[in-house]
Amino acid sequence: MTDAASHAARQGALLVREPDRRVLAVTGPDRATWLNGVVTCDVSTVGPRQAAFGLLLSKVGKIHTDFYVLSSPEALLLACAPGTFDLTLTELERMLVMEDAELGRPPGELVCWFLHGPRGAELAQTVERAGVVSGALDLSGLGGAVLLVPATEADAAAGELVRQGAVLADPEAWQTLRVERGIGIFGIDYGAADNPHEAGLDRRAVSWNKGCYLGQEVVFMQDARGKLKRRLVELGVEGPAPAAGTAVLTPGGEAVGEVTSSARSSVAPGSLALARVKAPHFEPGARLVVGAASATVRSEPV
Repeated sequence: MTDAASHAARQGALLVREPDRRVLAVTGPDRATWLNGVVTCDVSTVGPRQAAFGLLLSKVGKIHTDFYVLSSPEALLLACAPGTFDLTLTELERMLVMEDAELGRPPGELVCWFLHGPRGAELAQTVERAGVVSGALDLSGLGGAVLLVPATEADAAAGELVRQGAVLADPEAWQTLRVERGIGIFGIDYGAADNPHEAGLDRRAVSWNKGCYLGQEVVFMQDARGKLKRRLVELGVEGPAPAAGTAVLTPGGEAVGEVTSSARSSVAPGSLALARVKAPHFEPGARLVVGAASATVRSEPV
């Protein structure tokens, strides 16, 4: 990750393209109240220039997909995690009964971009035009905004954002930022076998103040018990960035997990990794070994 990209994420805006997120449109007068009773985030907070990050769960609390939800005048738009669009559509259709809402693809292809950094929401407004939908959304703790842009205008919108001061991220820059900030990716760092707590999303993608949603009872009980078999955590590694799949061991040599993503840190000594680690070894400050290097479970992102 270059100094320019690291500075942009922390002082300006780093522009990341997420081309594999397909967009599902929810229309109809009951779209907001119905969707709010199905997903983990509080859809009532979504409106012009305000987005949300949420999950669709199974009845036993496992993750079907994660998504960004944005609002256009005609619809709520869900940018679904890669590879989950068809399942998301099927599951949501199954839960539509008497509500006046409909599901489908929005007119035309929409491309998902994310601006990570304190200027993200400000810069998103500079490309507002017909067909472009944006909303403030902070996944990194540094500020940000998500945009859905018609595919025919995606390159022009990105060019305008760069001219306004955003830095376009290459894959290495995005990998570094997300590992530094503890941002997992569905299908890489967590997946359908995980619940929100195991994926480290219980405080990032779950509203604890709204009403019921599918899987809520299981999630609530998990939170109340406070006992997990495993959890996605960030490790500080005293050596090179370990490859995905590298075993995580206790100092005594017991295998307790594996690395899912890693990067050489742009702002701290050594490397960082996201890893799925078994209890009780995922507690902050726990000492572990990754490859031949010492590692520590971090309490806060870099």
